[in-house]
Amino acid sequence: MSPKKFFSLALIGLGASSLLAQTPAPARITALYHVGYWVRDIDKSRAFYENYLGFAEPYTLNTPEGALQLVVIKVNDGQSIYLFPNPSKILPNGDNLDHLGLVTDNAAVLHDQLAAKGINPSAVKKARVGDLIFGIRDPDGRPFEVTQFEPDGQVMKHQGQSLPKTRIAIRIRSATVSVSNLDASLAFYRDQLGFKVAWRGSMLDGRADQVELTVPDGASGVVLRPFTTRPGAAAPRAVPEIWLEVQNVSVAAAILRDAAIAGGFPPPAPVTHVLSGGLQTSCVDPDGTLIVFTDQWH
Repeated sequence: MSPKKFFSLALIGLGASSLLAQTPAPARITALYHVGYWVRDIDKSRAFYENYLGFAEPYTLNTPEGALQLVVIKVNDGQSIYLFPNPSKILPNGDNLDHLGLVTDNAAVLHDQLAAKGINPSAVKKARVGDLIFGIRDPDGRPFEVTQFEPDGQVMKHQGQSLPKTRIAIRIRSATVSVSNLDASLAFYRDQLGFKVAWRGSMLDGRADQVELTVPDGASGVVLRPFTTRPGAAAPRAVPEIWLEVQNVSVAAAILRDAAIAGGFPPPAPVTHVLSGGLQTSCVDPDGTLIVFTDQWH
């Protein structure tokens, strides 16, 4: 090979290497991080999630005026339930969803990936809790907060803490999301965000009545449950239920029955079989959200 030709090929190789070096690796979505609810009575909600379900609070946030703004109920080191004490935000149909949260390993890269797909995310910013966040909305206008954990953020600061042996569940499996158009929602979650279909519900009139999807790089996610809008009728609650995984449903139900008697809470539902396999029991939180416990693992 002539020196000139070798030099030209070397330049091409260097150019290709430079281009690859400048192209960031695709960002990953690794989990359903949290579900945030407005609540009517924060003392009752705290008693339900802590005294009845056995979870703990790693931290709380206050408003600039010093009023309680957010109570974090920790399920595990990477998943929580958020409680916002403001009943005026709850809609007449009982819908008390503030937002849902997803986790990514690179907020800036994921932001640009989603923007290229026409999703129109908000700008990436540093949150009060120390993590990087940006927002997106699904086809029904439901807000999602996408978070990249930072070393100085509250999640990383509280690793291994506020995980009492009393907690009834070890993971948030999914949040059930009411959707007005299943095809549009599937196009958003599956085709644009990359969620994977894990399970489809029973077929009604040739269509699935619900579809469970997991995040692209993890085992938690959402269940899409379509509804039909009727004239004069209010839409259903945005997130009517949340699924939590336990190691043994029968044992969990027994613990909940004892806790209900001791604390004056409504007893859990009888243990039944899940359509997609496994067992389940459930209870209802003070604001009407169904909390389902399952031992089925993906």
